[in-house]
Amino acid sequence: MSTQTRTFNARILPLLSDTEPAPDFAAPPNVVGLCFSGGGSRALTCALGQLRGLFYLRLLDKVFAISSVSGGSWASAIFTYLPADISDADFLGPINLNPASLTIEGLQLMPANCLGWAPTRLASLVDLASILEFKVYYDYPNDQLWQGLVGKLILGPYGLWNPDENGFDQRYYAWTAALLRAGDGILARNPSLRVSNFYTVQRSRPFLVINSSFFVNDSADADLVPFESTFSCGVRAFFQKNAQHPDDIGGGLVEAFAMGSTYQSDKPNNIVTVTAPARAFSLSDIVGISSVAPAQWLEEQFPILNGLVPRYPYWPVRNRQSNPTSEYRFADGGSLENLGVNSLLARGVSRLLVFVNTDQAVQQADDGSIIVSDDIPPLFGFQPYAAGKGYVPYSKDSGTGPIRLFRYNQVFDSAAFFNLAQGLWAAKKSQGTVMFAQRLAVRANSYFGVSPGIVNVLWIYNDMVGSWWNRIASEVRYYIDYETYDDFPMYDTFTQLYLPPAAVNALAHLSAWNVASDSTLGHPGFTNAQIVESMFASQPILWDAVD
Repeated sequence: MSTQTRTFNARILPLLSDTEPAPDFAAPPNVVGLCFSGGGSRALTCALGQLRGLFYLRLLDKVFAISSVSGGSWASAIFTYLPADISDADFLGPINLNPASLTIEGLQLMPANCLGWAPTRLASLVDLASILEFKVYYDYPNDQLWQGLVGKLILGPYGLWNPDENGFDQRYYAWTAALLRAGDGILARNPSLRVSNFYTVQRSRPFLVINSSFFVNDSADADLVPFESTFSCGVRAFFQKNAQHPDDIGGGLVEAFAMGSTYQSDKPNNIVTVTAPARAFSLSDIVGISSVAPAQWLEEQFPILNGLVPRYPYWPVRNRQSNPTSEYRFADGGSLENLGVNSLLARGVSRLLVFVNTDQAVQQADDGSIIVSDDIPPLFGFQPYAAGKGYVPYSKDSGTGPIRLFRYNQVFDSAAFFNLAQGLWAAKKSQGTVMFAQRLAVRANSYFGVSPGIVNVLWIYNDMVGSWWNRIASEVRYYIDYETYDDFPMYDTFTQLYLPPAAVNALAHLSAWNVASDSTLGHPGFTNAQIVESMFASQPILWDAVD
């Protein structure tokens, strides 16, 4: 399907003021959103278990939205666009809430279409010889290679990557076929397109926000801006041209099929005419840039892969008439905000299940501080913990290196952070699921387009759960330790993305148990399942709340 001489008519969703809600969808009161953090194949595996637990509790159909980053996006994109011929039961796999019944043999088994097979295919994703062989096969330029790898290894086995002879997937992505066919929908505005040109959502699913970012320039000290995709994509907040970037950035979203286009002219009712992109911006593109951190590492390690981190053309929705289409270097969503919290707050979601699928265990430092995942403190205005310094407020020190990029993330009051850290530590010491529930005041944040409000948050943290682990037969524990290099459940999968079936199954079983079990350790009187279910009820169970 050639697009070289064609134009598209695409809808823009402008952010008319910096204080209005995100323009793609606004959440009704008291709906629940899920946040799946980044973390490579570990995060994918945790998300598998967490989806499995919610499916068991019959809560998935009640979720309003999912926000995901990096490895969490691998899981959420496949779940959202899962082909109709794969059942949810086959995709998520069976639940086992009795750790005593786990066996060595059972830890090697999964249904044929289970998401858990994905990490077992990822050894070649960071293997230079395999990457170069794939590059030669399709004659990829370096800046297209990572997206192809993600498509082949992660999306392809689920029917969500269908390359042409050049290795490029020519399908765009949208929401449902009904939305495409609507009277003012994409097909009505673009008669050359068909439903078959798009990946569409095949069954009832929550709205999906996939989070990534891009650098405002190519300097070593460049800032990142949040780039998001639902059925539309772009930079919501508006960043006016300044010394760092000569063009305006952001101010709204455009339908995802127009990503990579060049703006031409306005039409009525927020429709713009654009050039058709040189190739389709497909699921492998948005999922690839959300999870591009390993590509950045590969680029730094191997000069032959220089330019592996992708670049895309982009034009701003606000002041589009006076700004050129420029090319930007994209970055992993986790390079800016690795939990996906802020993009749901911007859409008014008032109840969040935040799955912190980290490889950093909760622990107590020598100075008495509770150390938690580096992803959490910036949401409360703090740098990640540093030995000898503790938690340094960004208001006093903007930080250096990657830590500096998190300085715009604060959406919660600083004082509430210490209650959260202590609550997670207490849960871990009890040998129960490391979780904590809070009602938090939301601070305005123009960088992410977040308005003030109140949100209920249930934090569920990937960490060792003693009561679960100790119920497993000793020989099975030894086997899990052997298969995971004594790293369960905190797998370091930044560059070691491959996980064997036993490592996947063990972590997915624990993650599901954290959501759906009858354990009351750490929170007497309420089971894990009751706490999770309460987030969908009129009165969530909370341990810490603003007055």
